[in-house]
Formats: sequence, structure tokens, C-alpha cells
Amino acid sequence: MDLLYFLKVLLRRKWFIIGLTLLAMITAFTLKFFQKPLYESKAQYSTGFTIDRVKIAEGSPVADLYAADTKFDNVIETFKSPRVIGMISYKLLLHDLESPGSAWHRLSEKDKQNNILKSISVDTVMKVLNDRVDSNELLRSDIPKERKIMEYLKLYHYDYYSLLENLFIVRVDKTDYLNIVYRSENPNLSAWIVNAMGNEFINYYKNLNFQRTNENVSNIRGMERQQQDKIDSLNNKLLSEKVSQGSIDPASLSASAMETVKDLEGKYADEKSIYELNNNRIFYLQQQLDGIQNKAGSTSTSNAELLDLINQKNKLEAQLIAKGGNDPDMQQQITSLRTKINSKSSQGGLGTKLSDKISSLQSQINEATALKNAASATMNDYAKRIDYYKGLTRINPGSGVKMEVIKSQLDIEQKQLANLKEKLNQAEGLSKDDPSSNFTQTLVGQPAVEPEPKKTITTIGISGMSMFFLTCFTLLFIEVFNASIKTPFNFEKVVRFRLSGVVNNIKLKKKILSDIIMNAERNNTANEYQFKNNIRKLRYELINSGKKVFMFTSTASSTGKSFLIEAIALSLVLTRKRILIIDFNLHNNTLTKRFKAEFTVQQLNEKLNPGLPANQQSFSSHPEIENIDVIGCEQTSASPSEILFRFDFKNFINQLKEKYDFILVETAALNKYSDTKELINYVDQVVTVFSADQVYTQVDKISLQYIRDQKEKSMGAILNKVFTENMKY
Repeated sequence: MDLLYFLKVLLRRKWFIIGLTLLAMITAFTLKFFQKPLYESKAQYSTGFTIDRVKIAEGSPVADLYAADTKFDNVIETFKSPRVIGMISYKLLLHDLESPGSAWHRLSEKDKQNNILKSISVDTVMKVLNDRVDSNELLRSDIPKERKIMEYLKLYHYDYYSLLENLFIVRVDKTDYLNIVYRSENPNLSAWIVNAMGNEFINYYKNLNFQRTNENVSNIRGMERQQQDKIDSLNNKLLSEKVSQGSIDPASLSASAMETVKDLEGKYADEKSIYELNNNRIFYLQQQLDGIQNKAGSTSTSNAELLDLINQKNKLEAQLIAKGGNDPDMQQQITSLRTKINSKSSQGGLGTKLSDKISSLQSQINEATALKNAASATMNDYAKRIDYYKGLTRINPGSGVKMEVIKSQLDIEQKQLANLKEKLNQAEGLSKDDPSSNFTQTLVGQPAVEPEPKKTITTIGISGMSMFFLTCFTLLFIEVFNASIKTPFNFEKVVRFRLSGVVNNIKLKKKILSDIIMNAERNNTANEYQFKNNIRKLRYELINSGKKVFMFTSTASSTGKSFLIEAIALSLVLTRKRILIIDFNLHNNTLTKRFKAEFTVQQLNEKLNPGLPANQQSFSSHPEIENIDVIGCEQTSASPSEILFRFDFKNFINQLKEKYDFILVETAALNKYSDTKELINYVDQVVTVFSADQVYTQVDKISLQYIRDQKEKSMGAILNKVFTENMKY
């Protein structure tokens, strides 16, 4: 069904499609007829992209067949680059300026009057272009003189876009070749361009590839230096760690040092015992000596001197002990004092026994002092050794793990350095290998003997077919994405509301509606005849309903309510029915204007005679058709309730039922106004009018729900403005 519908859509627009197709064909014919003959030349180049080359470092192929397409695309874009095309355009203009007699492009008389030719001399143009060609640089638009030369190139049609328009560069499928094709009005010009393009491209490609390769080598060399610095830093760190730990394993060294410390501490304790023993002995002997010396201290002057000498000796001994007992001068002084003490002791009033006793004590004190000093020196030596070995015990056993981590990291960095050196060797090898050396011209472009065939018939056919399918596709695309109701089938699928009638769309250009409805059918077209039959079906529905007062409403505006009411009224008149039309569309009083109604709903209180029943009074009649009366309305923003608040409209309608067979009331759209809801209690049936070009929205859905809720009062819907071709869908 959808396929047939789309075919009907295209058939409905057949003259539009045919017209555009013919226009495209005529345009193509005109362009081909006035097209100047073009001469085509072709040159062919071998790129070498599919030829295997060998890496210097590995001996493996460089060529990547999977990347060949990308390489060809890059080469084609380089061919079309402003640098290559620019050099070609400069040389073309130089040729025409230097050799006017054999110029490839000659200016017309109109072009010769151009201000550009007068603003800059030919010699200046040639000098600037020669400088640019020699330096391989493009003209700069920010320099006024060179900007004028750019306009000069456009005048000769040698600018970038003019040359590119007729230049075609393609790869021959599944080969290593590129075809360069150029078309122009001069066969020699075409041949020169395709041959010069190759040379210009090779020069530019060599420079471009040289810059890229050198830059790549420089980058890799810099990365290699950074990697070498990192490895040197790790080596220094590892060496420092080894020096700080020594050559012995840290765990063994720590255990051995701990055993040594324990042994030394035992020996230190033994020497300390000797030191304390002798220190206590010296103290005891000194007390005995002091007691004996006190007994003899007051006997004579000799004894006083003796005591003085003894005191000096004791002081020196105390100082000697404080210094560790290693001072030879002090020991000599003590020995001298002892000799004097012995001498004085023998001369004094003391007895021989006292002198011997003092001498014996002195000898014992000297022996104990010597032993004490020796023990002190030994203790100092043991203390230093204990501190040294305790330092060894504090070496972290985990330092060995740290060294292993440094070694592992060093191995990784050395592998990366080896990879970088390999890449550097490859890059340096490729920099010496010219990748453009394999670009070879295998076919030299020759001037064409005859111009290219215009292929007028083919071009016209392609143009016509292209326009035909494009137009059809566009129309179908618009139709697919057109959300309007369009057909009765779509109405039932989208709206899901009882459909009481369908009215096809007609255009009233030379006829009026009454002529179509009232006159003989032989004067109507097929479309008008179908419209008349659709109105008859609606007339039957109204007559067969047994009701008299019908209100025509809609969810949206511009659905054609006024047009349908007039058509139904005219059709009812044909069955000898008397009709009253009440225009209650206060916001768009089309019926009032159509029938030129003089009596309006706003004047019901004023013009009605209260002494007579409404069914005995007359209203404005149709000027041409009998049995149709019209009560119009003045366009206003008020609602029906505001107009009828002093008028018994219900009683008025009931009286009019005795005079008229049918009363047709039009109200405003439900989406915008409340008129339908205010008047629905005065009517017997509600007819909802939809338009085929209407898009069913959420607002329409809400408004239609109100009509659904009326149940028995709802007569259903009329789908208006349906294309005749869509009536069966």
C-alpha cells in the first residue's frame, strides 16, 4: 500500500518532475553546444611505492603494501599543492610574456583594457616571477606589487584554481603508476603542463622528504643522548651503593660485626674490673700513707718539709692519673720527689720503721697506679673498636634489594638504548637513500591532434537522468518526513477516531461552489464530481441521524469548516430542506463575509421582536439560493457565553427547529478557544473537521479527548482537503 501511495505521489507531481528533467537536459545541451574544444594530454609516472627496498640495519623490506593507498593519496595531494601548481603557473606566465608570438593564452580586447595591465609593467612582472622561481618561493599577498601579479595570473587564467579545475591526477588501479591529465584550449599547453608537473613535483618532494628525514634523525639522536644520560646516572648510583656497602654481603657483614662487638664488650668489662680494683687499692693505700704522715707531720721542721714534698708528689700523681699515666716529665718529677722524701725521712726525728713503712706504701701505690693506667688505656682502645663494629651492624640488609632494583632498571634502559641506536642507524640509512629516486616518467605527454569529443548526447542523458532521480528522491524524502495526516488510512492509524466522511480537495478558480453542487453534473470535472458525491454522503449522514442542530468544530484552525458548511447546506437545499446557518466563529467570520449576513448573534436581543416567536421571524437569506438563512457574527475576542449572557439561546434554538429542517453552527478551533465547550449544550450533534494537510499534535489529542468524552453527541470526524489520488488510501 505504501509503495502504491508513493507512486501516486510521483504521478501527482509528474509535470514538475518532467519539467525539471527537460530543463536539466536543455541546460546540458546549451553548455555543450557553446563549449570550446578542449585538447587533452596525459603523462604517466611510476612511483616505486610497491617496489620492496631493504632497510640498512635489518635487511627487511621497507615497502608496506597496506599503506600504499595512503602514500598515493599523499603524493596526489602534493601534486595539487600550491607550491607545485604555483611554480607551474609562474613559468606559464613567463613563457607568454617572454614569447608573445608563441603565447599559449592570448588576452581578448576587453582583457587588454584591464587596469591591472596598466598598473604594473611587464618587466617588473617578469623580474619578480624569475626571482620567485629561482628561490622556489610563492608570491605573497601582503606585498602590493606581488598581489597585482596574482591578479595578472588570474587574467591569463594561470592562477591556482584555474589550473586545478582542468587538472586530473589519478592512480591506475592496482598498479604503481600515476596518470596526470590536463585539458585546455591549446594542445601544446596541455602537453607542457603534464610534463612539467612531474619535474616540479620531484624537486618539491625531494626537498620535503629531505627535511622530514633529517628532522627524524635529529629527533632520534636527541632521544639517544637522553637515554645514555639516564644509563650513566644509574651506573653512578649503583657504584655509590656498592662503595657504601663494601664488597661483603650486607647481611653477613652485619652478623660478623655483631659477634665481634659481643667479644670486645666482654674484654672491655674485664679491663674495667682491673681498673676499678687498682683504683680502690690506691685509695686504700693512700689513706694508710696519710695516717703515717700525719703522725710525723708536727715533730720537726724536717718533718714539715717532708710533708710538703709528699703533698707535691701526691698532686703530681693525681695529675698523672688524670692524663692517663703517659706523661714522662711528670713521672720523672714524682721520682725526684720520692728520693727527696726518702732522704728527709732518714734525717728526721722519725724512726727507721716509720720511714720504711712510708717507702713500702709508696711503692705499692706506684704499682697500683701503673696497673690502673694500663687498664684505662686498654679500655679506651676496646671502646673505639666497639663503636666501629657497631656501625657495621647498622648497615641496612635491604640495601642488597635496592642494588638489585637498580640493576633491573639499568637492564631495561640499556635495551631501550639499543632500540634507539637501531632506529638511528635505519634513519641515517634512509636519509642517504632518496625516496624520490624511483619516481620515473614512463609516458611523456604529447600535444593532442584532435580535441576531446564533447559527448553531448551522453552528457544530456546523464543530466536528465540525474535530475529525474534527484527530483523523485527529493519528493519522496519530503513525503516520508511529512507528518501531516494526508490519507484516510493515516487518519485512522494516527488519530484513531471514528471517520464519518472524507472530502477530496478541489480548487475554485473559474467556478463557484454553488455551480458545482447545484448545476448539472456534465459540467463538472471528475474531481468536482467526486467532491459532489462526497458531500452527498455527508448529507445522508446528517439526514439519517434524526438530529437537526449540528455544530461544526475542529481542533486546529484552517481546516475548511466554513467551506464544508456551505457545501452541505447547498446539497441539503437540493432535497427541499430549509437550512439556517449560524456563524459563531467569533474569531474568523468567513461565513458572515461569504453570505454578507446583516443579522448577527450580537444583535439577537436588539433585532428580535419579543412579541413574536422566533420561528415566525425572518433572518437574512442567501442572496442567490432560497431556503438558506444566515445569522452571522461580528469578529470579536469575546466568547459565546459573554455575548449570550442575557439571551435564552436554548429556547431560541428550540423555536427555530420548528421553522428549519437543519441548523448548522460553526465555532472556533478547540486548541485556541473555549467556544465549542460553551455552545455544545445548545446543539444535538458535534462534527469535528480535520484537514489532510494538518499535523496531528499533542494539543490536538487533548482537544479531541473532550469530543470523545461527549460520546453520543459526537457524530465523528470529517477529513477534508484530501487529494483525489489519496482517497483510496
